[in-house]
Amino acid sequence: MSDKQITIEVVYCADCGYWPRTSWMLGELMTDIQHLVSDVKLIPDTRGLFEWSVNGDLVFSKAAMGRFPDMDELRELVYAHLD
Repeated sequence: MSDKQITIEVVYCADCGYWPRTSWMLGELMTDIQHLVSDVKLIPDTRGLFEWSVNGDLVFSKAAMGRFPDMDELRELVYAHLD
């Protein structure tokens, strides 16, 4: 992996109960790449959103995909910003 620093932003629906999934997925990612993350922003929402952005680029949107990402998929999408 690279030494490039990244920022991660997660918008999640608090009213929908998405926090456990959000915290688990973020925890999995941070275990692997915390030394490469300069900032994490968590944004609770009420509109059913589950969106992950890296360095300002939207990498996953539940609204667009119609589903949640699996952990391997999310890991791949985030890691793509490390190269």
